[in-house]
Amino acid sequence: MNSNEPKTLLEIVGLYVGSLKENDEATHKELYRFVNWCGPERPLSQMVPALIGGYADSVAGTGTTPLAAERLQVVRKFLTYARKKGIIEINLAQHVRVRKARTRKGAGGQIVDNDQVELTKQGHKKMVTQLAELKGQRAPLALEIQKAAADKDVRENSPLEAAREQLGQVEAGIRKIESTLIKAVLIDDSGKFKSLTVQRGTAVWVQDVKSGKKFKYTVVDASEANPLESKISDVSPLGKVFLGQQAGQQVEAKTPSGTVNYKILEIA
Repeated sequence: MNSNEPKTLLEIVGLYVGSLKENDEATHKELYRFVNWCGPERPLSQMVPALIGGYADSVAGTGTTPLAAERLQVVRKFLTYARKKGIIEINLAQHVRVRKARTRKGAGGQIVDNDQVELTKQGHKKMVTQLAELKGQRAPLALEIQKAAADKDVRENSPLEAAREQLGQVEAGIRKIESTLIKAVLIDDSGKFKSLTVQRGTAVWVQDVKSGKKFKYTVVDASEANPLESKISDVSPLGKVFLGQQAGQQVEAKTPSGTVNYKILEIA
C-alpha cells in the first residue's frame, strides 16, 4: 500500500463520501456513526467480519428497531464500494444483516423475545455499577491520550498506543453493557414466589448421583453467570438440563469434564 492510499476506516469513508453524487445528510450521519463505533483510526487489517457483525447487531437490536434495515443498507453499500475498489480484500458487506426476532419460552412458559436478557435484580445492579465505573475511565484516558499525542514522534509512542488500546477496551465494555441493559427484563429471584420448576433466577439444590455430593446453583442469563458464585448460564450444559425440571427429577448433562447425573432436591 503506497502513502496515498487510505490506511484507516475514517480515510476510506472520506473517499466514499467524496464519490457520492448526492450530498445526503442521513447517509453521512450513518457512516460517521459507523466510524465512531468501530474507531476512526482503526487500521484496515482490523476490519474483520466479527466487528461488522457486532455493529449490525447493535443497530438491529431485537430486529424491530425502526429504520434498522435502512441504516445498515448505508453501511453495506460503503463496504461494497471498498471491496470493489480493492481497498479491503474480503467481502465484509455480507456480514451486515438485520437479524429476525426470535422467540423462546421464558419463566412461567410465556413466549418472549429471544433477544431479551432476563436479569436478576442483583445482576442488573452490578451491571449498572460496572457501566458507571467504565464511563468514569473515559475522561482520564482521553487526557492520557492527549498528553501522549503531544509527543510529535508518534511512530514508536508506546504510551499513546497503550492508552488508545485501553480506551478501546473501555468503549467496547460500555457498548456491551449498554446493549445488555437496553434489552434487560428483571426477574424475581427473591424466593417469595416459589416456582415448581427451575427457571432463570431460581436456585436449585442438586445431588451428584454417583458421589452423593450436594451442590447449590442459581440459573441466570449468560451475561451474569459467575462460577465463583455458583451462578450458571442458562445455555451452559448444566443450565440447559436444569431448566424446566422439577424437584425429584434426575437429569444428565454432558460437560467438558464428562457426563454427570444429578438428582434435583429442591428449587427456590
